[in-house]
Order: sequence, then structure tokens, then C-alpha cells
Amino acid sequence: MRKFIILSIVLPLIYACNSTQKNESEIEAKIKTELQKIIDENNIPGINLAIAMLNGEVIAVSAGYSDKEKQIQMKPEGKMFSGSTGKTFCAAIILQLLDEGMLNLNDKISKYFGEEEWFDKIPNAEEITLKMLLNHTSGIPRYVFDDSIWKIMKENPDKIWTGVERLSYIFDAEPVHPAGKGWGYSDTNYIILGMLIEKLTENEYYAELKRRILQPYNLDNTMPGNSREIQGLIPGYSVYSKDLFVPEKVLLDNGKFVFNPQMEFTGGGIACTTTDLAKWGKMYYGGKVFSDNALKLMKTPCRQKTDLADNAGYGFAAFVWNENGKTSYGHTGFFPGYVTIFEYIPEQDICIGMQWNTDKTNPEKSLHRYLDSIKKIIDML
Repeated sequence: MRKFIILSIVLPLIYACNSTQKNESEIEAKIKTELQKIIDENNIPGINLAIAMLNGEVIAVSAGYSDKEKQIQMKPEGKMFSGSTGKTFCAAIILQLLDEGMLNLNDKISKYFGEEEWFDKIPNAEEITLKMLLNHTSGIPRYVFDDSIWKIMKENPDKIWTGVERLSYIFDAEPVHPAGKGWGYSDTNYIILGMLIEKLTENEYYAELKRRILQPYNLDNTMPGNSREIQGLIPGYSVYSKDLFVPEKVLLDNGKFVFNPQMEFTGGGIACTTTDLAKWGKMYYGGKVFSDNALKLMKTPCRQKTDLADNAGYGFAAFVWNENGKTSYGHTGFFPGYVTIFEYIPEQDICIGMQWNTDKTNPEKSLHRYLDSIKKIIDML
């Protein structure tokens, strides 16, 4: 009798486990088919996609090639530069400092940098608040739009950039709009926030990032983008060779990236696996690394209309999509040779991350729209 009772309990569990595994295997196959369609449609080398699930598990799927010349298959453990999705790490630390009482988002940046000799050269300098930097309403132009930066990196690929050097490219420039009176995406905003983190913590940014986030949250495959040699980095392919003065294949034969990615700093500044990307997106947009109050502030879009695709609003390092009565959060990223997107769906408490090892995109279809077919497959789980 006892044996019968044990079997009646264990057998259904085994069946449920096998059923779940079979279901996930079918899901992965369907996702891979969709990724291959994207590859064929856009004529790109490869894609990694990962889904951080409600139960903490991660589904990781690869398609195409990590190295098209050598015909090396894409694998989930391949790392890519994630571009502006790295702003979420910078914003997370700022929100932690808010929770710790070390700053107020309504503080003007003059409180922290007003005595610096370069401060008055920043457009809108006296009116800008920390909140305006976080949601891109400061009116500060983008420093990376200066062609001379890319020429310098071609001539001196090992150059180490200082914060002030980056800012110097927008000194005395005309503001995009009056402070707080418009919206204009600008990496320069997050460069200043990174400089503030270093000032308040008296620590180098990447060291602080490791201490506060990467180590305690076990993001072991997320690497600071401060070296030309990133372990596990796969080749990326750029269609902007002429504009950015880089070769098509941005990872050189000696294993070095074509220039020092340290120039990106807190405007992005991260290389990671897509698995870590999805895990981090679930933590950040799910509010696992700061208070509920900070989460509410981060997810609240600014009042100003953005020019983002799909009518997205913008919070703090957060695209806010309102579609079909549902709200989701995420970010996109560009770095020479790579594009990235992740999207957190609160209703399901899941995050989808996707990376292409090329910066070639479809002008008629956003990265966000490419996730639609993936979401339909996920709904089958």
C-alpha cells in the first residue's frame, strides 16, 4: 500500500517534469526558427536570444554564426557589447545612492560640479537637474556625434578617455532645447551621471558597479567595457565602416576590439551574454536592486514626447511601451558591430533579451517589433 502511495505521488511529478522539458524544447525549436527568419530577412550573421522566466530559469537560443568567415556557430555563451542598455547599470547605482540619502533627483548638477572650471561650458548648465539627466530632458547634445572622436580612435585605438575629454565635444554648443522643456536622447547625460557616481562614492565607476551589482547579483558573464580585450567577445560586423572609421569586422584577428570601448563609459560600457542581459533586465525593471519608491520613479515616463520608435515613452534608462492595453519596459543598444534590446513584461514577470552581432538593422521595422513573434511563442508556455 505504501509503495502504491509513493508511486501515485512521484509518477505525476516525473510526468509533469518531462512534460515541461518537452514543452520548453518545443518552444526553443520554435524560437530558433523565428530567429533564422530574422537572419534571412535581414541578411545578418547571427542572433542570441534569452528569456529570464518567472521561476528564475533562463531559456537561451542561438541561431546563425558568431564568425561568418570561419563559419563558427553562434552559442549562448558568446559575449557582445550591449550599447545603451548599459545605461541601466548607471541609473541603478544612482537610484541606490538616492535610497542611501546621498543625492536628490531634483538637485541641480551645479551642486556637485558648479566649482569645476568646465562647468559653465555645459549647455543649460545652471538649470539642469539629475532627473533631467536620467530621462534625457536636459537639452545637452550628444558628444558621440562629433566625427573627430571617431577619427581620434582610429589614430589612437588604445586611448583612455577622461570624463572631461568626452564632455569637451559639447562645450559651448547650442542646447537641443531649454532644460526640462523637451526631450532629446543624449549619451552625454549619462557620462555626467557616471562622473557623479565616482565623485560621491570616491571610487572608479566599474569597481563600484562590480561591488554593488555584478558580484552580489551573480552577473558573472557581464564585463566592464573598459578594455580592448574582452574574454569571450565574439566578432561584430559594422555597416558604418566609413562613418565610424572602423573595419567591417570590428574584432581584430589578434582578439582585440578595433578601439578602446572605454570611450563609451556610462553611456553603455558593458559586454555581456544575452542570458545575463535578460537576467539583469528582470532585476532592473522588476525593482530587485533598489527601493519600491525608486522603482516607481524609474518606470514613470517623462511628460515630454520622445522621438523613439513605437511611440515609446522614457523613464530612467527605460523605454516605456504601452501597447494593446499592456505596459512593458526595456531599452535598446547600439555599439559598432552590435545591436541589443531587452524588454521586461510585468504581467508575466519575464524579460526577453536579444542581441545581433551586427549593427545592421531594418529601417522599416524596429528591434522591438522583432520581439512580437517571440512573445507569441512564449505565450504557449
